Amino acid sequence: MISATERKQAQAIAAHLAAIVTSSSDAIISKTLDGTITSWNGSAQRLFGYVAEEMIGQPVLRLIPSDRQNEEVEILKRLRAGERIEHYETLRRRKDGQLIEVSLTISPVKDPDGRIIGASKIVRDISERKQAELRLKESRENLRNLAGQLESLVESRTAALRLSEERLRALAAELNVTEQRERQKLASDLHDYLAQILALIRIKMDLMKQHAMGNELEKLFLEVQNLTSKALTYTRTLVTQLSPPVLHEFGLSLALQWLADQMQERDLNVVIRTDQVPLVPEDQALLMFQSVRELLVNCAKHAQVRQATLVLAHLDGSLHITVSDQGIGFDAEALIGPIKTGGAVTRGFGLFSIRERMRSLGGRFDLKTVPGKGTTATLVLPIKGVPDPAGHQDERPNSSNNKNRIIQCQNGSRLRILVADDHAIVRQGVCGLLSRYEDFEVVGEAANGEEAVELGQRLRPDVFVMDITMPKLDGIEATRRIKQQQPTAVVIGLSVHDLSQVETAMKNAGAAALLNKETAVETLYSTIHAAILLKPRLNEYQQ
Repeated sequence: MISATERKQAQAIAAHLAAIVTSSSDAIISKTLDGTITSWNGSAQRLFGYVAEEMIGQPVLRLIPSDRQNEEVEILKRLRAGERIEHYETLRRRKDGQLIEVSLTISPVKDPDGRIIGASKIVRDISERKQAELRLKESRENLRNLAGQLESLVESRTAALRLSEERLRALAAELNVTEQRERQKLASDLHDYLAQILALIRIKMDLMKQHAMGNELEKLFLEVQNLTSKALTYTRTLVTQLSPPVLHEFGLSLALQWLADQMQERDLNVVIRTDQVPLVPEDQALLMFQSVRELLVNCAKHAQVRQATLVLAHLDGSLHITVSDQGIGFDAEALIGPIKTGGAVTRGFGLFSIRERMRSLGGRFDLKTVPGKGTTATLVLPIKGVPDPAGHQDERPNSSNNKNRIIQCQNGSRLRILVADDHAIVRQGVCGLLSRYEDFEVVGEAANGEEAVELGQRLRPDVFVMDITMPKLDGIEATRRIKQQQPTAVVIGLSVHDLSQVETAMKNAGAAALLNKETAVETLYSTIHAAILLKPRLNEYQQ
Protein backbone atom coordinates (compact mmCIF):
# COMPACT_ATOMS: atom_id res chain seq x y z
CA MET A 1 0.00 0.00 0.00
CA ILE A 2 1.01 3.56 -0.66
CA SER A 3 1.50 5.65 2.43
CA ALA A 4 0.04 9.08 2.87
CA THR A 5 3.50 10.59 2.54
CA GLU A 6 4.17 8.82 -0.71
CA ARG A 7 0.77 9.84 -1.96
CA LYS A 8 1.48 13.45 -1.11
CA GLN A 9 4.84 13.27 -2.84
CA ALA A 10 3.24 11.76 -5.93
CA GLN A 11 0.59 14.44 -5.90
CA ALA A 12 3.23 17.12 -5.55
CA ILE A 13 5.19 15.68 -8.47
CA ALA A 14 2.06 15.44 -10.57
CA ALA A 15 1.14 19.03 -9.72
CA HIS A 16 4.63 20.12 -10.60
CA LEU A 17 4.50 18.31 -13.91
CA ALA A 18 1.05 19.74 -14.59
CA ALA A 19 2.41 23.23 -13.92
CA ILE A 20 5.27 22.60 -16.33
CA VAL A 21 2.84 21.41 -18.99
CA THR A 22 0.56 24.36 -18.42
CA SER A 23 3.31 26.97 -18.51
CA SER A 24 5.28 25.44 -21.39
CA SER A 25 5.68 27.59 -24.50
CA ASP A 26 5.29 24.45 -26.59
CA ALA A 27 1.96 22.85 -27.27
CA ILE A 28 1.73 19.61 -25.25
CA ILE A 29 -0.99 17.15 -26.15
CA SER A 30 -1.66 13.65 -24.91
CA LYS A 31 -3.68 11.03 -26.76
CA THR A 32 -4.69 7.41 -26.64
CA LEU A 33 -3.34 4.77 -28.93
CA ASP A 34 -6.33 5.17 -31.18
CA GLY A 35 -5.54 8.89 -31.62
CA THR A 36 -8.10 10.43 -29.24
CA ILE A 37 -6.92 13.59 -27.50
CA THR A 38 -6.92 13.35 -23.70
CA SER A 39 -5.14 16.60 -22.66
CA TRP A 40 -4.59 20.05 -24.19
CA ASN A 41 -2.45 22.78 -22.64
CA GLY A 42 -2.67 26.55 -23.05
CA SER A 43 0.14 26.69 -25.66
CA ALA A 44 -1.81 24.16 -27.77
CA GLN A 45 -4.78 26.53 -27.60
CA ARG A 46 -2.61 29.47 -28.68
CA LEU A 47 -1.03 27.46 -31.46
CA PHE A 48 -4.10 25.83 -32.96
CA GLY A 49 -6.87 28.23 -31.88
CA TYR A 50 -8.98 25.54 -30.15
CA VAL A 51 -9.80 25.63 -26.45
CA ALA A 52 -9.39 22.41 -24.43
CA GLU A 53 -13.15 21.72 -24.36
CA GLU A 54 -13.20 21.71 -28.18
CA MET A 55 -10.39 19.18 -28.53
CA ILE A 56 -10.38 16.79 -25.57
CA GLY A 57 -12.16 13.62 -26.68
CA GLN A 58 -11.69 14.55 -30.37
CA PRO A 59 -9.52 12.60 -32.80
CA VAL A 60 -6.08 14.12 -33.43
CA LEU A 61 -6.82 13.77 -37.16
CA ARG A 62 -8.77 16.98 -36.78
CA LEU A 63 -5.44 18.83 -36.73
CA ILE A 64 -3.89 16.96 -39.67
CA PRO A 65 -4.41 18.06 -43.31
CA SER A 66 -6.22 15.48 -45.40
CA ASP A 67 -3.20 14.78 -47.59
CA ARG A 68 -1.05 13.96 -44.53
CA GLN A 69 -3.38 11.78 -42.45
CA ASN A 70 -1.42 8.66 -43.33
CA GLU A 71 1.35 10.13 -41.16
CA GLU A 72 -0.79 9.49 -38.05
CA VAL A 73 -1.20 5.83 -38.93
CA GLU A 74 2.59 5.46 -39.20
CA ILE A 75 3.16 7.44 -35.98
CA LEU A 76 0.74 5.25 -33.96
CA LYS A 77 2.35 2.13 -35.37
CA ARG A 78 5.76 3.27 -34.21
CA LEU A 79 4.41 4.29 -30.78
CA ARG A 80 2.84 0.85 -30.21
CA ALA A 81 6.28 -0.56 -30.93
CA GLY A 82 7.64 1.61 -28.11
CA GLU A 83 9.57 3.93 -30.38
CA ARG A 84 10.14 7.58 -29.50
CA ILE A 85 9.75 10.03 -32.39
CA GLU A 86 11.87 13.18 -32.26
CA HIS A 87 11.80 16.38 -34.32
CA TYR A 88 9.41 15.11 -36.91
CA GLU A 89 8.74 18.11 -39.17
CA THR A 90 5.35 18.31 -40.87
CA LEU A 91 2.26 20.49 -41.46
CA ARG A 92 -0.77 20.88 -39.17
CA ARG A 93 -4.02 22.83 -39.58
CA ARG A 94 -5.23 25.58 -37.24
CA LYS A 95 -8.87 26.20 -36.40
CA ASP A 96 -8.98 29.01 -39.00
CA GLY A 97 -7.75 26.59 -41.65
CA GLN A 98 -4.25 28.02 -41.85
CA LEU A 99 -1.51 25.48 -42.31
CA ILE A 100 1.48 25.84 -39.99
CA GLU A 101 4.85 24.16 -40.00
CA VAL A 102 5.57 22.25 -36.82
CA SER A 103 8.14 19.94 -35.28
CA LEU A 104 6.75 16.94 -33.36
CA THR A 105 8.39 15.04 -30.54
CA ILE A 106 6.21 12.06 -29.54
CA SER A 107 6.87 9.72 -26.63
CA PRO A 108 4.92 6.62 -25.58
CA VAL A 109 3.05 6.80 -22.20
CA LYS A 110 3.14 3.67 -20.05
CA ASP A 111 1.04 2.50 -17.06
CA PRO A 112 2.63 1.26 -13.81
CA ASP A 113 2.92 -2.19 -15.34
CA GLY A 114 4.91 -0.84 -18.29
CA ARG A 115 2.20 -1.21 -20.86
CA ILE A 116 1.88 1.51 -23.50
CA ILE A 117 -1.46 3.18 -23.04
CA GLY A 118 -1.05 6.42 -25.00
CA ALA A 119 1.34 9.09 -26.19
CA SER A 120 2.58 12.51 -25.18
CA LYS A 121 3.14 14.91 -28.04
CA ILE A 122 5.15 18.15 -27.94
CA VAL A 123 4.31 20.43 -30.88
CA ARG A 124 6.62 23.34 -31.63
CA ASP A 125 5.78 26.03 -34.15
CA ILE A 126 8.71 26.25 -36.57
CA SER A 127 7.06 28.56 -39.07
CA GLU A 128 9.37 31.45 -38.32
CA ARG A 129 12.39 29.19 -38.43
CA LYS A 130 11.23 27.69 -41.71
CA GLN A 131 10.59 31.12 -43.13
CA ALA A 132 14.04 32.21 -42.00
CA GLU A 133 15.49 29.06 -43.56
CA LEU A 134 13.55 29.76 -46.73
CA ARG A 135 14.76 33.35 -46.75
CA LEU A 136 18.30 32.11 -46.12
CA LYS A 137 17.94 29.55 -48.90
CA GLU A 138 16.58 32.21 -51.23
CA SER A 139 19.40 34.53 -50.22
CA ARG A 140 21.93 31.81 -50.87
CA GLU A 141 20.29 31.04 -54.18
CA ASN A 142 20.27 34.72 -55.02
CA LEU A 143 23.90 34.93 -54.01
CA ARG A 144 24.70 31.91 -56.15
CA ASN A 145 22.82 33.47 -59.04
CA LEU A 146 24.57 36.78 -58.49
CA ALA A 147 27.90 35.01 -58.18
CA GLY A 148 27.16 33.15 -61.40
CA GLN A 149 26.12 36.37 -63.10
CA LEU A 150 29.18 38.11 -61.70
CA GLU A 151 31.43 35.27 -62.81
CA SER A 152 29.79 35.31 -66.23
CA LEU A 153 30.15 39.08 -66.35
CA VAL A 154 33.80 38.85 -65.27
CA GLU A 155 34.44 36.17 -67.89
CA SER A 156 32.69 38.28 -70.51
CA ARG A 157 34.58 41.42 -69.51
CA THR A 158 37.83 39.45 -69.29
CA ALA A 159 37.24 38.02 -72.76
CA ALA A 160 36.44 41.51 -74.02
CA LEU A 161 39.59 42.86 -72.37
CA ARG A 162 41.65 40.05 -73.88
CA LEU A 163 40.15 40.76 -77.27
CA SER A 164 40.87 44.46 -76.81
CA GLU A 165 44.39 43.59 -75.69
CA GLU A 166 44.91 41.42 -78.76
CA ARG A 167 43.52 44.16 -80.99
CA LEU A 168 45.71 46.78 -79.33
CA ARG A 169 48.71 44.48 -79.62
CA ALA A 170 47.97 43.88 -83.29
CA LEU A 171 47.42 47.61 -83.83
CA ALA A 172 50.67 48.45 -82.04
CA ALA A 173 52.51 45.89 -84.14
CA GLU A 174 50.92 47.22 -87.32
CA LEU A 175 51.80 50.79 -86.35
CA ASN A 176 55.34 49.67 -85.62
CA VAL A 177 55.61 47.88 -88.95
CA THR A 178 54.04 50.85 -90.74
CA GLU A 179 56.55 53.18 -89.13
CA GLN A 180 59.41 50.89 -90.15
CA ARG A 181 58.03 50.66 -93.70
CA GLU A 182 57.84 54.43 -93.96
CA ARG A 183 61.34 54.74 -92.58
CA GLN A 184 62.48 52.11 -95.08
CA LYS A 185 60.72 53.90 -97.93
CA LEU A 186 62.36 57.20 -97.03
CA ALA A 187 65.72 55.46 -96.60
CA SER A 188 65.29 53.70 -99.95
CA ASP A 189 64.47 56.99 -101.67
CA LEU A 190 67.56 58.58 -100.17
CA HIS A 191 69.69 55.57 -101.06
CA ASP A 192 68.30 54.91 -104.52
CA TYR A 193 68.29 58.47 -105.75
CA LEU A 194 70.08 61.07 -103.64
CA ALA A 195 72.98 58.82 -102.60
CA GLN A 196 73.36 57.47 -106.13
CA ILE A 197 73.35 60.97 -107.64
CA LEU A 198 75.92 62.15 -105.09
CA ALA A 199 78.06 59.11 -105.82
CA LEU A 200 77.82 59.84 -109.55
CA ILE A 201 78.77 63.46 -108.92
CA ARG A 202 81.88 62.21 -107.12
CA ILE A 203 82.70 59.98 -110.07
CA LYS A 204 82.26 62.89 -112.48
CA MET A 205 84.31 65.18 -110.28
CA ASP A 206 87.10 62.64 -110.05
CA LEU A 207 87.08 62.54 -113.84
CA MET A 208 87.26 66.34 -113.95
CA LYS A 209 90.41 66.30 -111.83
CA GLN A 210 92.23 64.78 -114.78
CA HIS A 211 91.85 68.11 -116.62
CA ALA A 212 94.04 71.11 -115.92
CA MET A 213 92.49 73.89 -113.82
CA GLY A 214 93.60 77.29 -112.68
CA ASN A 215 94.34 77.88 -109.00
CA GLU A 216 91.04 79.59 -108.25
CA LEU A 217 89.06 77.00 -110.15
CA GLU A 218 90.95 74.15 -108.49
CA LYS A 219 90.30 75.66 -105.05
CA LEU A 220 86.62 76.01 -105.81
CA PHE A 221 86.58 72.48 -107.23
CA LEU A 222 88.11 71.03 -104.04
CA GLU A 223 85.54 72.86 -101.89
CA VAL A 224 82.69 71.48 -103.98
CA GLN A 225 84.23 68.01 -103.84
CA ASN A 226 84.54 68.26 -100.05
CA LEU A 227 80.93 69.42 -99.69
CA THR A 228 79.78 66.59 -101.95
CA SER A 229 81.66 64.08 -99.81
CA LYS A 230 80.07 65.50 -96.66
CA ALA A 231 76.61 65.37 -98.23
CA LEU A 232 77.16 61.76 -99.29
CA THR A 233 78.43 60.80 -95.82
CA TYR A 234 75.48 62.50 -94.15
CA THR A 235 73.05 60.80 -96.55
CA ARG A 236 74.53 57.41 -95.75
CA THR A 237 74.32 58.09 -92.01
CA LEU A 238 70.72 59.22 -92.33
CA VAL A 239 69.82 56.15 -94.41
CA THR A 240 71.38 53.87 -91.78
CA GLN A 241 69.57 55.62 -88.92
CA LEU A 242 66.24 55.49 -90.70
CA SER A 243 66.44 51.87 -91.80
CA PRO A 244 69.69 49.92 -92.23
CA PRO A 245 69.85 48.93 -95.93
CA VAL A 246 71.65 45.71 -95.02
CA LEU A 247 68.46 44.45 -93.34
CA HIS A 248 66.24 44.89 -96.39
CA GLU A 249 68.86 43.93 -98.93
CA PHE A 250 70.51 40.93 -97.30
CA GLY A 251 68.19 39.70 -94.55
CA LEU A 252 68.13 39.49 -90.77
CA SER A 253 71.23 37.35 -90.20
CA LEU A 254 73.61 39.66 -92.06
CA ALA A 255 71.87 42.72 -90.58
CA LEU A 256 72.50 41.45 -87.05
CA GLN A 257 76.17 40.92 -87.87
CA TRP A 258 76.27 44.53 -89.07
CA LEU A 259 74.48 45.64 -85.89
CA ALA A 260 77.05 43.79 -83.77
CA ASP A 261 79.82 45.80 -85.47
CA GLN A 262 77.90 49.06 -84.96
CA MET A 263 77.75 48.48 -81.19
CA GLN A 264 81.50 49.14 -81.07
CA GLU A 265 80.55 52.82 -81.22
CA ARG A 266 78.91 52.32 -77.79
CA ASP A 267 82.00 50.56 -76.40
CA LEU A 268 80.22 47.22 -76.51
CA ASN A 269 81.95 44.25 -78.12
CA VAL A 270 79.34 41.81 -79.40
CA VAL A 271 80.42 38.21 -79.94
CA ILE A 272 78.05 36.74 -82.52
CA ARG A 273 77.41 33.06 -83.23
CA THR A 274 74.97 32.03 -85.90
CA ASP A 275 73.72 28.77 -87.39
CA GLN A 276 72.32 28.45 -90.88
CA VAL A 277 68.98 30.16 -90.30
CA PRO A 278 66.11 30.53 -92.77
CA LEU A 279 65.09 33.87 -94.21
CA VAL A 280 62.49 35.74 -92.17
CA PRO A 281 59.60 37.66 -93.80
CA GLU A 282 60.52 41.31 -93.99
CA ASP A 283 57.83 42.62 -91.63
CA GLN A 284 58.90 40.12 -88.99
CA ALA A 285 62.58 40.79 -89.64
CA LEU A 286 61.97 44.52 -89.01
CA LEU A 287 60.45 43.85 -85.58
CA MET A 288 63.08 41.26 -84.65
CA PHE A 289 65.92 43.59 -85.66
CA GLN A 290 64.37 46.44 -83.67
CA SER A 291 64.04 44.19 -80.60
CA VAL A 292 67.65 42.96 -80.79
CA ARG A 293 68.91 46.52 -81.22
CA GLU A 294 66.99 47.60 -78.09
CA LEU A 295 68.40 44.67 -76.10
CA LEU A 296 71.97 45.46 -77.16
CA VAL A 297 71.49 49.15 -76.37
CA ASN A 298 70.23 48.10 -72.92
CA CYS A 299 73.42 46.08 -72.45
CA ALA A 300 75.54 49.09 -73.39
CA LYS A 301 73.59 51.53 -71.21
CA HIS A 302 72.66 49.52 -68.12
CA ALA A 303 74.53 46.22 -67.80
CA GLN A 304 77.91 47.85 -67.03
CA VAL A 305 79.78 45.43 -69.27
CA ARG A 306 82.00 45.78 -72.31
CA GLN A 307 80.94 42.52 -73.97
CA ALA A 308 77.71 40.79 -74.89
CA THR A 309 76.89 37.62 -76.81
CA LEU A 310 74.42 37.36 -79.69
CA VAL A 311 73.37 33.85 -80.79
CA LEU A 312 71.10 32.93 -83.71
CA ALA A 313 69.80 29.37 -83.88
CA HIS A 314 67.08 27.49 -85.75
CA LEU A 315 65.50 25.10 -83.22
CA ASP A 316 62.33 23.01 -83.53
CA GLY A 317 60.85 25.10 -86.31
CA SER A 318 61.54 28.42 -84.56
CA LEU A 319 64.20 31.10 -84.83
CA HIS A 320 65.87 31.71 -81.46
CA ILE A 321 67.85 34.92 -81.00
CA THR A 322 69.58 35.23 -77.63
CA VAL A 323 71.29 38.31 -76.23
CA SER A 324 73.24 37.67 -73.02
CA ASP A 325 75.67 39.51 -70.79
CA GLN A 326 77.45 38.96 -67.49
CA GLY A 327 76.50 42.38 -66.15
CA ILE A 328 74.71 43.62 -63.05
CA GLY A 329 71.31 42.14 -63.93
CA PHE A 330 68.05 43.50 -62.52
CA ASP A 331 64.71 42.57 -60.99
CA ALA A 332 62.66 41.77 -64.11
CA GLU A 333 59.32 41.49 -62.32
CA ALA A 334 59.74 44.85 -60.64
CA LEU A 335 60.80 46.48 -63.88
CA ILE A 336 58.38 45.09 -66.47
CA GLY A 337 55.53 43.82 -64.28
CA PRO A 338 53.33 46.87 -63.78
CA ILE A 339 54.24 49.80 -66.01
CA LYS A 340 56.08 52.25 -63.82
CA THR A 341 56.71 55.94 -63.75
CA GLY A 342 60.02 57.45 -62.88
CA GLY A 343 63.58 56.44 -63.64
CA ALA A 344 62.86 52.88 -64.80
CA VAL A 345 60.08 53.75 -67.19
CA THR A 346 62.18 53.85 -70.37
CA ARG A 347 63.91 50.54 -69.87
CA GLY A 348 60.84 48.85 -68.38
CA PHE A 349 58.55 50.02 -71.14
CA GLY A 350 61.14 48.99 -73.73
CA LEU A 351 61.20 45.41 -72.42
CA PHE A 352 57.42 45.43 -72.14
CA SER A 353 57.22 46.58 -75.77
CA ILE A 354 59.53 43.77 -76.86
CA ARG A 355 57.31 41.24 -75.06
CA GLU A 356 54.16 42.62 -76.71
CA ARG A 357 55.93 42.79 -80.08
CA MET A 358 56.87 39.11 -79.89
CA ARG A 359 53.34 38.13 -78.85
CA SER A 360 51.96 39.96 -81.87
CA LEU A 361 54.24 37.80 -84.05
CA GLY A 362 52.99 34.60 -82.43
CA GLY A 363 56.30 34.17 -80.63
CA ARG A 364 57.53 34.87 -77.13
CA PHE A 365 60.11 36.81 -75.17
CA ASP A 366 61.96 34.87 -72.46
CA LEU A 367 63.91 36.90 -69.93
CA LYS A 368 66.21 35.45 -67.27
CA THR A 369 68.03 37.89 -65.05
CA VAL A 370 69.29 37.99 -61.48
CA PRO A 371 70.71 41.09 -59.83
CA GLY A 372 74.47 40.75 -59.89
CA LYS A 373 74.50 37.71 -62.18
CA GLY A 374 73.77 39.02 -65.65
CA THR A 375 70.89 38.80 -68.10
CA THR A 376 69.81 36.41 -70.86
CA ALA A 377 67.04 37.55 -73.20
CA THR A 378 65.69 35.21 -75.88
CA LEU A 379 63.38 36.06 -78.77
CA VAL A 380 61.54 33.03 -80.15
CA LEU A 381 59.83 33.36 -83.53
CA PRO A 382 57.98 30.45 -85.18
CA ILE A 383 59.12 30.02 -88.78
CA LYS A 384 56.19 28.91 -90.93
CA GLY A 385 58.03 28.73 -94.22
CA VAL A 386 61.31 29.52 -95.85
CA PRO A 387 61.04 32.13 -98.63
CA ASP A 388 62.95 31.81 -101.85
CA PRO A 389 66.38 33.37 -101.13
CA ALA A 390 66.46 34.86 -104.62
CA GLY A 391 63.13 36.58 -104.23
CA HIS A 392 63.27 38.15 -100.80
CA GLN A 393 63.88 41.68 -102.03
CA ASP A 394 61.24 44.10 -103.12
CA GLU A 395 61.42 45.25 -106.69
CA ARG A 396 62.18 48.94 -106.97
CA PRO A 397 61.21 51.33 -109.76
CA ASN A 398 63.48 50.91 -112.72
CA SER A 399 64.19 53.98 -114.84
CA SER A 400 65.26 51.92 -117.84
CA ASN A 401 63.02 50.19 -120.32
CA ASN A 402 64.32 46.89 -118.87
CA LYS A 403 65.56 45.65 -122.25
CA ASN A 404 68.96 44.05 -122.66
CA ARG A 405 71.53 46.66 -123.45
CA ILE A 406 74.22 45.08 -125.64
CA ILE A 407 77.19 46.89 -127.19
CA GLN A 408 78.91 45.01 -130.01
CA CYS A 409 82.49 44.11 -129.37
CA GLN A 410 84.82 46.08 -131.65
CA ASN A 411 88.16 44.71 -130.58
CA GLY A 412 88.47 41.26 -129.15
CA SER A 413 91.89 42.00 -127.66
CA ARG A 414 90.50 44.38 -125.04
CA LEU A 415 88.98 43.29 -121.74
CA ARG A 416 85.29 42.82 -122.31
CA ILE A 417 83.23 44.27 -119.42
CA LEU A 418 79.55 44.03 -118.49
CA VAL A 419 78.14 46.69 -116.11
CA ALA A 420 75.14 45.82 -113.89
CA ASP A 421 73.38 48.57 -111.92
CA ASP A 422 69.68 49.31 -111.54
CA HIS A 423 70.24 53.09 -111.58
CA ALA A 424 70.59 54.24 -115.18
CA ILE A 425 72.54 57.40 -114.38
CA VAL A 426 75.06 55.53 -112.26
CA ARG A 427 75.32 52.75 -114.83
CA GLN A 428 76.01 55.32 -117.55
CA GLY A 429 78.57 57.04 -115.32
CA VAL A 430 80.45 53.78 -114.75
CA CYS A 431 80.27 52.93 -118.44
CA GLY A 432 81.64 56.39 -119.29
CA LEU A 433 84.45 55.90 -116.80
CA LEU A 434 85.42 52.51 -118.24
CA SER A 435 85.16 53.73 -121.82
CA ARG A 436 88.00 56.19 -121.17
CA TYR A 437 90.46 53.32 -121.01
CA GLU A 438 91.63 51.90 -124.35
CA ASP A 439 92.15 48.40 -122.95
CA PHE A 440 88.54 48.18 -121.71
CA GLU A 441 85.41 47.62 -123.76
CA VAL A 442 81.91 47.75 -122.27
CA VAL A 443 80.00 45.03 -124.09
CA GLY A 444 76.73 45.13 -122.18
CA GLU A 445 74.62 46.75 -119.48
CA ALA A 446 72.15 45.08 -117.11
CA ALA A 447 69.50 46.78 -114.95
CA ASN A 448 69.15 43.93 -112.46
CA GLY A 449 70.77 40.71 -111.32
CA GLU A 450 68.72 38.46 -113.58
CA GLU A 451 69.76 40.48 -116.65
CA ALA A 452 73.39 40.29 -115.56
CA VAL A 453 73.24 36.49 -115.37
CA GLU A 454 71.40 36.22 -118.71
CA LEU A 455 73.73 38.62 -120.55
CA GLY A 456 76.74 36.94 -119.01
CA GLN A 457 75.74 33.62 -120.60
CA ARG A 458 75.23 35.26 -123.99
CA LEU A 459 78.19 37.65 -124.11
CA ARG A 460 80.74 35.77 -121.98
CA PRO A 461 82.50 38.98 -120.76
CA ASP A 462 85.87 38.86 -118.99
CA VAL A 463 84.74 41.18 -116.21
CA PHE A 464 81.44 41.97 -114.47
CA VAL A 465 81.15 45.29 -112.61
CA MET A 466 78.26 44.46 -110.29
CA ASP A 467 76.11 46.71 -108.09
CA ILE A 468 75.16 45.00 -104.83
CA THR A 469 71.61 46.23 -104.39
CA MET A 470 69.40 45.42 -107.38
CA PRO A 471 65.80 44.20 -107.88
CA LYS A 472 64.84 40.66 -108.89
CA LEU A 473 68.26 39.30 -107.99
CA ASP A 474 70.81 41.06 -105.81
CA GLY A 475 74.48 41.36 -106.73
CA ILE A 476 75.59 38.68 -104.30
CA GLU A 477 73.28 35.99 -105.65
CA ALA A 478 73.93 37.10 -109.24
CA THR A 479 77.68 36.78 -108.62
CA ARG A 480 77.21 33.31 -107.18
CA ARG A 481 75.30 32.17 -110.27
CA ILE A 482 77.73 33.81 -112.70
CA LYS A 483 80.72 32.12 -111.04
CA GLN A 484 78.94 28.78 -111.23
CA GLN A 485 78.38 29.26 -114.98
CA GLN A 486 81.61 31.10 -115.78
CA PRO A 487 84.28 30.17 -113.21
CA THR A 488 86.97 32.23 -114.98
CA ALA A 489 84.97 35.46 -115.03
CA VAL A 490 86.09 38.30 -112.75
CA VAL A 491 83.40 40.06 -110.71
CA ILE A 492 84.03 43.45 -109.09
CA GLY A 493 81.29 44.60 -106.73
CA LEU A 494 80.18 48.23 -106.28
CA SER A 495 78.25 49.72 -103.36
CA VAL A 496 77.58 53.08 -101.78
CA HIS A 497 78.02 51.46 -98.34
CA ASP A 498 81.18 50.30 -96.60
CA LEU A 499 79.87 47.15 -94.91
CA SER A 500 82.36 44.44 -94.01
CA GLN A 501 79.56 41.85 -93.88
CA VAL A 502 78.55 42.69 -97.46
CA GLU A 503 82.15 42.53 -98.62
CA THR A 504 82.56 39.11 -96.99
CA ALA A 505 79.32 37.84 -98.53
CA MET A 506 80.31 39.17 -101.94
CA LYS A 507 83.75 37.54 -101.84
CA ASN A 508 82.23 34.29 -100.57
CA ALA A 509 79.99 34.37 -103.65
CA GLY A 510 83.10 34.57 -105.85
CA ALA A 511 83.78 38.30 -106.34
CA ALA A 512 87.38 39.46 -106.56
CA ALA A 513 86.73 42.76 -104.73
CA LEU A 514 84.08 45.16 -103.45
CA LEU A 515 84.60 48.89 -104.09
CA ASN A 516 82.86 51.97 -102.84
CA LYS A 517 81.21 53.79 -105.75
CA GLU A 518 82.64 57.16 -104.85
CA THR A 519 86.21 55.85 -105.01
CA ALA A 520 85.60 53.88 -108.20
CA VAL A 521 87.28 56.50 -110.41
CA GLU A 522 90.54 56.12 -108.53
CA THR A 523 90.51 52.37 -107.90
CA LEU A 524 88.32 50.58 -110.44
CA TYR A 525 90.90 50.43 -113.23
CA SER A 526 93.70 49.10 -111.02
CA THR A 527 91.38 46.70 -109.22
CA ILE A 528 90.22 45.13 -112.51
CA HIS A 529 93.78 44.66 -113.74
CA ALA A 530 94.92 43.25 -110.40
CA ALA A 531 92.04 40.77 -110.45
CA ILE A 532 92.85 39.73 -114.04
CA LEU A 533 96.47 39.12 -113.08
CA LEU A 534 95.46 37.14 -110.01
CA LYS A 535 92.66 35.27 -111.80
CA PRO A 536 94.47 31.91 -112.14
CA ARG A 537 95.33 31.90 -108.45
CA LEU A 538 91.84 33.08 -107.46
CA ASN A 539 90.21 30.37 -109.51
CA GLU A 540 92.52 27.78 -107.99
CA TYR A 541 91.69 29.05 -104.50
CA GLN A 542 87.92 29.11 -105.13
CA GLN A 543 88.01 25.60 -106.53
